[in-house]
Amino acid sequence: MSAGSLLATAVTRAHRIMPRAAGHVQTTIFVNTRSLGSLQSDLCPLGASRVELANIPRVASAYVWGNDEPTVLALHGWGTDSTTMSAVVAAALEYGESAVCFDAPGHGASPGSHATMIEYANSTLGVLQRFPSIHTIVAHSMSSIAAVSAVAESEANNVRSLLLLAPTCSLLGVIDRWVAHQGMPPALAGLIDRELERRDGMPSAHWDVRTLGLPTNVRVRIVHDPADEVVPLLDSYLIAAELSADVHEAASGVGHHRIIGSEEMRVALAACLRPHTTMS
Repeated sequence: MSAGSLLATAVTRAHRIMPRAAGHVQTTIFVNTRSLGSLQSDLCPLGASRVELANIPRVASAYVWGNDEPTVLALHGWGTDSTTMSAVVAAALEYGESAVCFDAPGHGASPGSHATMIEYANSTLGVLQRFPSIHTIVAHSMSSIAAVSAVAESEANNVRSLLLLAPTCSLLGVIDRWVAHQGMPPALAGLIDRELERRDGMPSAHWDVRTLGLPTNVRVRIVHDPADEVVPLLDSYLIAAELSADVHEAASGVGHHRIIGSEEMRVALAACLRPHTTMS
């Protein structure tokens, strides 16, 4: 065990005596975006054109596929990068669309090793403003919260469809599951929540897909593996109950990450695009 891990364990065990220190240490671990081993790389994905982005903190560029302005935005999950959404890009191109991806702050080619939800949401909003041609967003896991926030906050956008793949319903739910998975005392979830609010000025309870204010004219489709061990299927049904979304259960065992390349994703994306394709 490393010295850093030993320190984190010691501080966590003393959380009743040093709550702020414990909250600070565990929040820093929680917002680490490189914990899955992803490294910073500036290579442009195969077949993409790099488009420089201005005024989006810690996101220097986006990657665009196709000859036209992008119509489909693919958002990667926490701790991964835009390359994980390649199956979505390929499907969008096959259906006659142009696609765009970017690496969220602290992910992939974007600098840093830490990020918070407000940074991902704000960068997504910036990309929507840069590419007003986007009418469909495909978001995986925690990026679903960023996607809904960005669409709700954008004063002028053309987004009419959201496809959420194994979405997380709320940041508080993610924190609770993470604390339980780490075998830490439940009280630490509250300490992490307070530390995140101190850093961002936004309580974690704000980041809830159900209450972010998604416009009612945006159609929502959800695909989720009922046996997902990372984000439970319940999250999708909680979202669907509030947003009147359609939930499609993927074949059991597809998993949290492989659902991105599943046949169910392709079918759902085609359904999202059908009205736009018909009108064009």
